[in-house]
Amino acid sequence: MEQENNTHNAEQTSELEQPLDFNISKLNMYESILNMDTLNILNEHLLAYEIARESLQSKQCNEPYERMISESLGLYNNPHKHGFDGWGTADATAVISANLASDFYEYKPCSSNPNNPSGTINDDTIAKIDKYQDISNQGKRVWLILAGVNKQTFSLDCIYKFPAEIYDQDRRNYLMKLIEKNKNNVNGKQTRSTYSIKVNKSIQLCKQFNKVYYVWKRSVI
Repeated sequence: MEQENNTHNAEQTSELEQPLDFNISKLNMYESILNMDTLNILNEHLLAYEIARESLQSKQCNEPYERMISESLGLYNNPHKHGFDGWGTADATAVISANLASDFYEYKPCSSNPNNPSGTINDDTIAKIDKYQDISNQGKRVWLILAGVNKQTFSLDCIYKFPAEIYDQDRRNYLMKLIEKNKNNVNGKQTRSTYSIKVNKSIQLCKQFNKVYYVWKRSVI
C-alpha cells in the first residue's frame, strides 16, 4: 500500500508509534463531488449529486467516511449498523464473510476536531467487552480507528489505529463504577454507559501495556 511521507512520521513520540500503512489515494475518492460544477450535471442526476454532497457535509452522517476508511485500509465495509464497521485479513485483504477475517475494526470518525479526533462506545456492557476478548482468544485482532474528518475537503486529516485490548480493563472499571453509582439512584433512573476514547488516553494505554499503534497525519504545507 502507498504511504505518504510527512513530518509527523519523523516526529514519532515513541518506538511504539508506527506509520500507518494504507492506500492514501482513497482519501480522494470524493474529490469529484467536491469540485463538480453543477452546470455540468444533467437534471436527472442533480438530485443524486445534492444528496451525496449533503451526506458528506452533514455532521450527523459518517457512513461515507466509514467507507473511505475501509477502502483506504483494504477492508470489507460493513453496510449494516450492527457489528463491526469493517474487517479483513492481517495482510489487508478484504473478505466479505466475517468468518474468514482475522482482523476486525470499529471506526470512530470525528468531524468536531479533525486534528485531534475522539469517539465514544455507547451503551457499553460487559457482554460487549467480553466479545472483544473472545475474538482475541481465537488468535484474532480487534482494532479501533480514530479518524479526523474534514467536512470542507470531504477527506480525512488523520488516522489513528489502536489495538482494542488496551481499553479492556479501563472499560470494565468505568462500567463497574457506573453500576455502583446507579445503585444509589433513589429514583431508579439508570445512567447510560458512554465510554470516551481520546487520542492522548489511547497513547497512554498503549505505553502502559507496551502495545504498538499506528498513525498517519496529513502534512500542512
